[in-house]
Amino acid sequence: MKIFLAEDNPADVYLLREALGADADSQIELMVVQDGEEALDFVNKRGKYASVPNPDLIVLDLNLPKSDGTDVLKSIRESDEFHDIPVVILTSSDSPRDRAAAEELGADGYITKPSDLDAFLLLGDRLRAFVSCGPRRAAGA
Repeated sequence: MKIFLAEDNPADVYLLREALGADADSQIELMVVQDGEEALDFVNKRGKYASVPNPDLIVLDLNLPKSDGTDVLKSIRESDEFHDIPVVILTSSDSPRDRAAAEELGADGYITKPSDLDAFLLLGDRLRAFVSCGPRRAAGA
């Protein structure tokens, strides 16, 4: 399983890697970028991302430097190549406005980052569930 993660906090990347069990011996490949500009390069297959295989799941932080997660989400949903890939927002924001905006832009899930270590480590199962559901269906399907 390939998971693309756009997250600028190294501690959150580490915890998510632990939660997913994404180590050298696992079946999970975690591709990580640390800002929105690099995430847009990935989505648009620019530069070093030109030949990177598509992920099975995209996990975005909303509060990314250089370009925020909503810009990246818009680009994903406008992309012929990425629009069917499930996207989960994983953010510290619990704002109803942020959640509604993410859903309107086509996010398949919105998870507020837990402040508790044990709860954070349980995120792996929740994220894997998005992949097990298969590609997202077009609106109205």
